[in-house]
Amino acid sequence: MSRDWTKEEIQAASEAMQSMGHMSYETFCKELDASHKIQRFAPLQRKYHWPCPRCGRWVMNSDPARNALSRRAEIYICDQCGTEEALEDFIGKIRPLASWDIAKQEDWPLGAAEAEDE
Repeated sequence: MSRDWTKEEIQAASEAMQSMGHMSYETFCKELDASHKIQRFAPLQRKYHWPCPRCGRWVMNSDPARNALSRRAEIYICDQCGTEEALEDFIGKIRPLASWDIAKQEDWPLGAAEAEDE
């Protein structure tokens, strides 16, 4: 049976998770939000020309399949970001999804495409 956790219990669990080398509850929530935003954006890559969702630069090829496929999410990113992800894997230091340009901005370019679809 589940129950609601108090703020104090969540904080204690979060600190325990961090002390064992895991992400905190707050970090987990940010990553989950970023992941959902990326998942919502992915289908739009084939309809419109966008900046790279990871770095925000307008260097993406208009054909998404000619760009790099991210190792972190099912989405296309620019070639430079694809190379960076490969290097991150090699050294074992992975950049969190919450640090991606698409996740840091409230309405990234999503608002324009969603308004156009209506």
